[in-house]
Amino acid sequence: MRAMLFGLMLLLPTVARAEPIETQKIITALTGDWNGDGAVDLVMIVETKPGDPMDMYFFLRDREANFLKPAGIVREQIYGEWNGYDRPGYEASDTEPGLTALPNGSIKLDLPAMPVGSKRTNQTLTLAYRNDAFIVAGFAYDYHDYLQDNVASDCDYNVLTGKGKSSKMQPDGTTKQKTVAVEGKVIAFSEWSPGMGFSACGE
Repeated sequence: MRAMLFGLMLLLPTVARAEPIETQKIITALTGDWNGDGAVDLVMIVETKPGDPMDMYFFLRDREANFLKPAGIVREQIYGEWNGYDRPGYEASDTEPGLTALPNGSIKLDLPAMPVGSKRTNQTLTLAYRNDAFIVAGFAYDYHDYLQDNVASDCDYNVLTGKGKSSKMQPDGTTKQKTVAVEGKVIAFSEWSPGMGFSACGE
């Protein structure tokens, strides 16, 4: 992570022209080819204020001029723990969001459960670049309660097609499987809410 941030500092003169970013607030960053043009693009998750949702910055590389140009900022869509990298005694958090580049050029966004009570719900979004916008192509979650036996559920569905599957643990410890079949939608990441995903999954 530190090596990645050092590498990003080399890119920041280009990035800073769009909007200044404090490097100590960059939670994580990822490179990949989001628009399929063969050039290396960039995405970053940036902290805002303690306790507030985080922002996500997207950049696409201009192949002719060879620089990263801003492709949008999605404000306050990502929840996670404020870590304070500039504070003494900082340690890594298990609630930091994570990014993974998928082979098809999509972005996997992992949103670990916040430590509130005994219930934990981890979420995963698949983001894709379509028609000059980043959209939510997939949604998944897994839920369990640490203090109760046989209380768990999960779901994984394709937002674009509306198809997927879910499961829920029964009181006797068995698991009931269900098929997700809802109307497919194209939803911009900036307009997404977790309730859309949970509703499609029947929660």
